[in-house]
Amino acid sequence: MPDQITKQIVISISIIVLVFLFLGSIILAFVLNYRRRHQQNLQEKFMMQQAFSQQLLQSQIETQEETFSALGKELHDNIGQLLNSTKLLIGVSQRTLVNYPDTLGIADETLGKAINELRALSKSLNKEWLQQFNFMENLEAEVRRINAADNLQVHFTAQPTTPFKSDEQIILFRIVQEALQNAIKHAQANSIYIRLATGIDWFTIVVEDNGKGFVQTPQHAAGVGMLNMQQRIKLLGGNIAWQSTAAGTTVSIYLPIKPVDA
Repeated sequence: MPDQITKQIVISISIIVLVFLFLGSIILAFVLNYRRRHQQNLQEKFMMQQAFSQQLLQSQIETQEETFSALGKELHDNIGQLLNSTKLLIGVSQRTLVNYPDTLGIADETLGKAINELRALSKSLNKEWLQQFNFMENLEAEVRRINAADNLQVHFTAQPTTPFKSDEQIILFRIVQEALQNAIKHAQANSIYIRLATGIDWFTIVVEDNGKGFVQTPQHAAGVGMLNMQQRIKLLGGNIAWQSTAAGTTVSIYLPIKPVDA
């Protein structure tokens, strides 16, 4: 009889243990499933925020392009014509005067330069021109413009092609242009090197100057220019890094090369 009671107690305890194990496994599965779904929801929320940010940036760029296009046409059709008419009148005055003052000749030459600059500006704001934008050609032109000032030297050797669409090349050019302007305005550099490299999956650009550098701390946060560069690089799916010392600053840009059918 005692053996029978002991056997029943063992069976009861075993059943209770199995029930607790079963309930425990259910609770554990529920907790794990909850954590998995929570992480999934956080990931989906993050992806939605990223997509929204990219759409917002893309909309801002498209709005800017429309505005720039309208401004470019206004510069060409209105202000450009006024300047051309003024230059024409100066030319008439020069031909009618036997000995015209040197200031008139200087004014004519200065006005001619202004017209050429205005034409270049209106062209760069034209939407059709933006759709055919070439990163290398425009970067070469930017380097020539900076070197013409004779206060610093930019060293750059262009590559034949850039593996990006025209709208992506515009964004990339603005990033590099901002890096150059920062080196000129803030770093007080007299020498800048631009290096490009193309790999199988990545395209890299390094902009290195010999300026005074900067120290970025929580108290010295990134400026508007650096924030714009970070936002634009996110739109391209890449990343950007700054390394600065007393001997100069290096800006490293890394961009993924998308498949042709992407």
